Amino acid sequence: MTGMDIAADSIGFVGSIVIVMQYYLSLRGRIDTTGVAYPLGNLCGSLMVMASLCVHFNMPSLCIEAFWSSVSLYGVIAAMWRRMRQ
Repeated sequence: MTGMDIAADSIGFVGSIVIVMQYYLSLRGRIDTTGVAYPLGNLCGSLMVMASLCVHFNMPSLCIEAFWSSVSLYGVIAAMWRRMRQ
């Protein structure tokens, strides 16, 4: 395993943890899912997983992460729009 493989795996692993923790915190009521933090955390986590896919490509994972990133970006924009309108 090369240094690039280890780095890619580490980035993807951290991204997965971020996504799962965001979901866990939302289920526990510890994070406001209508605010910016929740979709921004999901977007960052998803982009980290996608970065790891540049080294270890997997089409189904890329598709779900692209979808996840798109929905998360929409959530960030919507939350910022709501904040500006208040």
